Amino acid sequence: MDSLADIRIYVATHKQTYVPEHPLLKPLQIGAALHSPLDGFLHDDAGDNISAKNNSYCELTGQYWVWKNEQADYYGFYHYRRYFSFHAEKHPYMIYDFPDDVTLRRMNCAPEQMEQLISQYDIIVPAAENMYETVWENYSRAPHHYMEDLQLAANLVKELHPDYKNAVEQYLSNTRLYLKNMYIMRHEHFHAYCNWLFPLLEEFDHRNSWNKYNGNKAAMRVDGYLAERLFGIWYTHMKQQGNIKSCELSRVHFANMDGSKGGLQRMKLVNMVLPPGTKRRSMVSRCARYVLKKLK
Repeated sequence: MDSLADIRIYVATHKQTYVPEHPLLKPLQIGAALHSPLDGFLHDDAGDNISAKNNSYCELTGQYWVWKNEQADYYGFYHYRRYFSFHAEKHPYMIYDFPDDVTLRRMNCAPEQMEQLISQYDIIVPAAENMYETVWENYSRAPHHYMEDLQLAANLVKELHPDYKNAVEQYLSNTRLYLKNMYIMRHEHFHAYCNWLFPLLEEFDHRNSWNKYNGNKAAMRVDGYLAERLFGIWYTHMKQQGNIKSCELSRVHFANMDGSKGGLQRMKLVNMVLPPGTKRRSMVSRCARYVLKKLK
């Protein structure tokens, strides 16, 4: 493909996994400082990096590394089992088996199709999912989340960026979430976002009371959890300014990345009975999270 723009979409993984041979996809090992290097992958422990913080920053260590060490016209971030579909039909997310060539064609992910759509926008985000509860409520009910963490993060945004106050209040009190720290952005917006996000997380780390997690590995992934909500605040502010052109795409979850053949049918059944973005799914999820929170 003769690309008019340098588009790089980094596929973050912490373990050996399949990444299609595709001119726009760049396999990236996250937390590489904490694990053996994966062959054939970029590694987030080279150059300027925070790879050793992967236990709390999750996929953000890869995004930090790209910010500090890579140059492109557009930057994008997938997970090893979560991509964007470039198909016109929009859902919060869809389930497919495996990212083989046939599946990628179904998702309109030929390089030319992807480039044509990406080049039309400043920011591409995952389709917002209606949780039928506010972002505040959704965070507080999750099993390994602490409400005081989101409160501290929100206060830091308003303290360090007073012009974001309306965006903080609007996004956290709405019911539609932008999940998974996935996006594709034009160069200047990606760098602006990282310059905004990482100092906030650094200040959160400085002020946070870490002993409350008692070594719980899931709870200590707090920086990654918070970044999902902070992204929504940042994106809301950008839309309020009215100077960006944005697009929402469906997330795709690949159910068979680890070879578990039964996963695809189970997940499709759940999505059929409890479609993403519906009140029915939200109620069942809320009950499940309540039980898990009590058992924690």
